[in-house]
Amino acid sequence: MNIAVFSDKFSGTLSAIEVLNIVKDKFLDSDINADLFSVTDGGQESTEIFKSYNFQVYESLETLNCDSSLSVVETIDVNGNIFFESAKLIGINSAKDSLSINSGCLLKAIQKTEVLGTGGSKTVDFGIGLLSKLGMEFSSNGEIITDPVPQKFSLIDNVKSTNFKSDLDLKVLSDTKIPLLGEDSAFDVFGPQKGISKEDIEKHKLEVERLITLIDKELVLGLNPNEMYSGAAGGLTFTLNQILGCEIKSGAKYFVEETNLIKQLENYDIGIFCEGKFDESSLEGKIIGELLKEFKGHRYFLGGQYTAKNENIFTDYFQCGPEGMNNPKGSLETAINELIKVLKKD
Repeated sequence: MNIAVFSDKFSGTLSAIEVLNIVKDKFLDSDINADLFSVTDGGQESTEIFKSYNFQVYESLETLNCDSSLSVVETIDVNGNIFFESAKLIGINSAKDSLSINSGCLLKAIQKTEVLGTGGSKTVDFGIGLLSKLGMEFSSNGEIITDPVPQKFSLIDNVKSTNFKSDLDLKVLSDTKIPLLGEDSAFDVFGPQKGISKEDIEKHKLEVERLITLIDKELVLGLNPNEMYSGAAGGLTFTLNQILGCEIKSGAKYFVEETNLIKQLENYDIGIFCEGKFDESSLEGKIIGELLKEFKGHRYFLGGQYTAKNENIFTDYFQCGPEGMNNPKGSLETAINELIKVLKKD
């Protein structure tokens, strides 16, 4: 019986590597052998996870993050391509409100990047901050707004591209297929996780749609915020792909290909898939959903909560439950103990 454990991060509580260390200790106590894999779709913690696969740091950079605090961030050499995780600068751990920050701080880092991982962001500006840094002018009553954060979107009444220049040449990794706007938009699905109220989400969607119309009137690109992969990182992928012309790719597929993990899946009879919360969005481009498509053996869910409507995805489920937020390690150990009982029977 060959067992593999795959863990993504448990957002807000445990990193993927911390989860695997807890699993490892409990399995060793019960004489269960398993291979452990931290996994990512290019979002939060991607840098550390790539390093765990022995990919090396390419460069360290000192730059401001979305909170205007100085950060030291790393790029990673992934098979000859320079990778950067955008969540290092616009991540969910930002101390500020989502509507008061933007993506402008990314410019310095991504100018030195070839492959950009998105996801795990707190920003919801759909790349407006970055466009501003690249010279696009957003103005109100003739006055340029130098720091266009979502709280100021309603003030913007004109867009000019006279000084707009982009020399970005990026492969962009999206951690979700969800579109920027439309039914079940990125703001509807991920907005609550970023602390945005339902009322503010509805207002924000209307402003984003209005701004896209203004930008498209200026650039005449035929922008489509309903396209798949346009909703990652608060819509940053929309701007990178449709306005700046960057190639977009599934972050999950990129990860399993570059680490060669895709070819190892057939070696295991049992797969244990760890995620903080498994819901419908987990099957829309997330790494655990991508692995499940390829894994042929018995599948067990181990994580915070399982809320997807389809109850037949896994053979069985072992959850921390709501109390997992208060005592993540203890509740995870309890869930692992229940899993071990089932594995022992197998």
